[in-house]
Amino acid sequence: MSFERVKEILTQLTKEHIILLKEVEDLENQLEKNFSEEVLNRALSFIQEKVSKHAHIEENDLDEALQEAGITDFDIDALNFGHRTLDEIAEHFEFLVNLYKKGEREYRGKDLQKEIVKTFHEFAQTLKDHFTEEEHFFFPDILKYDLERFE
Repeated sequence: MSFERVKEILTQLTKEHIILLKEVEDLENQLEKNFSEEVLNRALSFIQEKVSKHAHIEENDLDEALQEAGITDFDIDALNFGHRTLDEIAEHFEFLVNLYKKGEREYRGKDLQKEIVKTFHEFAQTLKDHFTEEEHFFFPDILKYDLERFE
């Protein structure tokens, strides 16, 4: 396996970033304008299915491709750290949504709906920041390994 596989994965991930960012922004708007259990369920499934699948590709497929290309000194843990932060926010979001579905309308003395929207905004912003970090720092850092081989 060559460095080409690494490039293919990075291209795929970058394309997914565009799609995921559009969807997260749409969900943010929906939560603000049409707050409902249906929108909450879409937001949960977005996090649990689409963002998780994307993270899995980065953590497993990319790491595997890097190993096979002989790139062993790239710090995959630094990239994965952003995923842990997103996981923590996602867990809190899910916790709040479950409270809402049980009929609760307050959380720690605050309006639960506002807390849910605020937490999803935090998730969305963290996701945007994470993708920016990947595209401007991590991915170019990985690609430089290919350039160094031809210098």
